[in-house]
Amino acid sequence: MRRSVRYAGVVAALLLLPLTACGENSVESYCGEVRENRRQLAEMVSSEQGPEALLDGLPLLRDLAGEAPDDISDEWQTFLNAVENLDAALDDAGVSPEEFEGGRPPADLSPAEEQAVADAASGLTTEEVAGAAGGIEQQARDVCKVNFGL
Repeated sequence: MRRSVRYAGVVAALLLLPLTACGENSVESYCGEVRENRRQLAEMVSSEQGPEALLDGLPLLRDLAGEAPDDISDEWQTFLNAVENLDAALDDAGVSPEEFEGGRPPADLSPAEEQAVADAASGLTTEEVAGAAGGIEQQARDVCKVNFGL
């Protein structure tokens, strides 16, 4: 009986080892992506273009969200959803961020489209999204040793 208990413990340990290694590789892979794209992330965050820079960087944000370790995947989803909502609102209205001169919407935008874009844009500034961005930045600083200024 002792031999089977000992054997079961060894088998369990061996089965868990690959899972642990995968988790560590996931963090390493994610941190590698963060380090590799540090400059682009910093430019997105500090850009005077505002949300336009985030929209231009949406493919990178999606990649990073997909690579994110479990401990910050919720934060990434919250942040990414807010950016994607703005992207969808602009797409639905048939306009691009460049068409908003001085923050004013294009003249041919309907009131409903204008409101949808405004609501989606304000979604980027909610406490929930700001908290998610802060969590992403904190994790990048603490775990990846990268500061990209979210």
